[in-house]
Amino acid sequence: MLHSGPVSAQDVTPQAPDTEEVVQPTPEKGVAIPTTQHAQTANREIREPETNVIPSIRLSERYDSNVYFVPGTNLEDYVTTVSPQVRVVHKRQLVEATVGGGVTAEAYVKNPGLNYVAANGLVDLNLDGAMNELVRGLGLRISDTLYYTPQAPSFVAPTGGSEVPDSFVRGIQAQRANSRSNSGRVEVSYSISPVLDLISIYKDQRIQFGNAIYAPTAVVQGSFIDTTFQTVTSGPVLKVSPLDTVRLTHLYQKGTFSIGGSTSSVATQGAMAGWTRSLTPTLTASVEGGVAVLSTSSDLQPLAVASLEWKQRETEATLSYSRVIVPSFYFLNTPLLSQVASGTVTHHLSESLSVLLNGNYAINQSVPDGSLLKFESYSVTPSVSYKVNRIMTATVSYTRSHFLQAFSSQEFRFDRNMVLLSLFAEWK
Repeated sequence: MLHSGPVSAQDVTPQAPDTEEVVQPTPEKGVAIPTTQHAQTANREIREPETNVIPSIRLSERYDSNVYFVPGTNLEDYVTTVSPQVRVVHKRQLVEATVGGGVTAEAYVKNPGLNYVAANGLVDLNLDGAMNELVRGLGLRISDTLYYTPQAPSFVAPTGGSEVPDSFVRGIQAQRANSRSNSGRVEVSYSISPVLDLISIYKDQRIQFGNAIYAPTAVVQGSFIDTTFQTVTSGPVLKVSPLDTVRLTHLYQKGTFSIGGSTSSVATQGAMAGWTRSLTPTLTASVEGGVAVLSTSSDLQPLAVASLEWKQRETEATLSYSRVIVPSFYFLNTPLLSQVASGTVTHHLSESLSVLLNGNYAINQSVPDGSLLKFESYSVTPSVSYKVNRIMTATVSYTRSHFLQAFSSQEFRFDRNMVLLSLFAEWK
């Protein structure tokens, strides 16, 4: 794909739950070795297969001022959402696997023609243990997600994430249209030494569109473009100190566009250098920069990814910025220079009560000619969450969004305001 960097904090790949590490102290450190019976029990805990079925459900009611995501009037509605999901997590000594899926159903009071049922699925295989048995230091992880929806999100939700591939969630709010997306990821790693790894990642992200859903009183905007975005990143990762990690990456990306029976493509080649440091026990910074060259132009495009993460007992904060090349799937089949800045602050008032503030700003412009296509947007979401009991959490939130879309001397602007009340329950 045209997305930069070997590692992205917004990767939608589901993560298997952490496993508890069993440490057997050595006699050189003056610590008693467990008895044979305890040691056998510890070994059994590692080797015996473990399978967990984790069902969940989300129920929500929301007021939405613009359910068609277009300029116009009388676009508001009241929406009920029900989303049952299930994950199956299986752990063995050599293999860890997560398989999941579910549906999302929405019902609209004023626009019942928008009622829909969407589906999603995922699979995540961690084969590091099995590969290490074949070749010491070798790792392999494979994942894939599938998602159908008539309303692709513009930004990744701060609480629930997004099943839509991250290259297509860059602040662009297209009008309603049935869409199918798929994101596959293969990561191969090889540990040369305790401080040096080689990592190669291949990602294939696809989105396909059906018919657009038009509002009765709104203007007709642009057309949709079926898009495939492939990315290969490869390079060394060096842990130069207990606090510092450095990485070098070669980047290759290819975007393929299909519209009206015709196909076109654009590719990029580039290089990135990155550094991550634990500044304090509670503060971690990461920065990555480089350049890329488009196959359609000889101009160098600067790329950058940066993040700052702060964690204390009661407060957590993250800031991130990315400047990358992604494909446009709306209006025009062209690469976009996409810049997104995001921030989230969470404060835990008590063990059960927390408040969150999330903000996003994005600007996407066509390259090499920035006058052809432009998307600009922002979104702000304050929310309050209360943990009702061990399995259930209630959340109230308000989202204010503004979108600008400019194409072929035409400019579209629209706002979207949402008030959401949701209940989420998960049985672990």
